[in-house]
Amino acid sequence: MNEREARLVYKNKITKNINLAAFIASCVVVYSSTLLSAFLLVADTNQVVGFIFFGLCVLALIMSAVRIGLMFVGRKDGFTITRFKAIDVVKQIIRGTVLAAHTFLAIGVGTGSSGFDLAIRAYSIFIAVIELILFVYGLWKMAWIKENPERIYGKFAIKEVNNSRAPVKNPGKTHSKYSEPAKIEETPKAIPVVDAEVKEIEVKK
Repeated sequence: MNEREARLVYKNKITKNINLAAFIASCVVVYSSTLLSAFLLVADTNQVVGFIFFGLCVLALIMSAVRIGLMFVGRKDGFTITRFKAIDVVKQIIRGTVLAAHTFLAIGVGTGSSGFDLAIRAYSIFIAVIELILFVYGLWKMAWIKENPERIYGKFAIKEVNNSRAPVKNPGKTHSKYSEPAKIEETPKAIPVVDAEVKEIEVKK
């Protein structure tokens, strides 16, 4: 392994670790937000705000389950381009839903002046800012992939080309027509021609 390949392997490991950490953090945010929404329903808060926040958190939880299914179910043969795109879309839906939920929660508890309301407002603003940054980054990344598909989906294109070159078996009977080779007629042997002048010389002798 040369230096370039070693750097590529090291870079891939770092990228995988970052993606795994981002996935775990996203799941923690969704689960903690769902628990918080359930707590706000039973607490003495604005019920309208609590129900809307709870509904958005449940939607984000459902989309997280869909994302987990796309990432880990039926991936023996690896990911396809369609599955990669679906995962990116689902991630954006989750981020948008969480962003909307915490933005609405920050606005809904804005009139409260108790310590609990201030803590909820600070938490919701913090999560909303993080999700807004990730949402904008996700849109930029999807646009970049659309403009540079070969950087991400190049190996899938190679795989599809290789599959297209594979021989296709025809289950039906195949009748192969063989043209008979053309018969090469043998050229007749040359007939020796005796020159008349040679004959005449022999006669004179």
